Amino acid sequence: MNQPTLDVQYSALSDVGCQRSDNQDRWGVDGDQWLFMVADGVGGSRDGALAAQTMVDILPRYVAHHLPLDQRDHQDSPERLGRAVSELSDDLHAKSQDDARYQGANSTLVTAVIAGTRVLVAHLGDSRAYLRRGQQLQRLTRDHTLVQALVDAHQVDPEDTGQHRARNVVTKYMGMKPPARADASAVELHPGDRILLCSDGLHGVVKEPSLAQILDANPDPGYACAALITAARDGGGPDNITALVINIS
Repeated sequence: MNQPTLDVQYSALSDVGCQRSDNQDRWGVDGDQWLFMVADGVGGSRDGALAAQTMVDILPRYVAHHLPLDQRDHQDSPERLGRAVSELSDDLHAKSQDDARYQGANSTLVTAVIAGTRVLVAHLGDSRAYLRRGQQLQRLTRDHTLVQALVDAHQVDPEDTGQHRARNVVTKYMGMKPPARADASAVELHPGDRILLCSDGLHGVVKEPSLAQILDANPDPGYACAALITAARDGGGPDNITALVINIS
């Protein structure tokens, strides 16, 4: 299986937002592997931009090792993608012990691989993947944050997470103390499906019903990304904003 059996179109856009002086978000695409990535430098880390850039630069070689093109139809393909992300995180942490430039350099990462008629998704942190199918917007990732843990423990109402003081505290991230264990999953794709990868600068400002409406109003991936960025900026743009939209047809 060297390429998806469905037609794939994509676009991505990143913006510094309205309140930050630099953009620590990064996105990347490896067209040969149909690999899509969004990384977001962890707030408060020493050099989140360096970490995020390193993730999108280096992840393709880890994916090529763990998930060769001719083995993507295996049942354990999601776990293999998860291992690629986890191993990269552990290696980043090891590098930080020897290279002063990487000390405290952390980021989130969400990645998607189109494999035949499936999308494989893996992540660490609170950058998200969504699937838009028909009238449903399905979140494919679960945030690795303190506030999500509080929601899971029924201590915080999901509707209150956007204002909670712990909303930006990530519990898993690239470069964390090993061993990292990325979450990974797979979804069978249908023609007409759309995938959104984004940083919390988008989903933390633009609520999911609005994300769905914007995607529906902008069938072209490039226009969709631009409209999503605009919506986050109109909402105050407190953080860097990145959107990557993939159309399956």
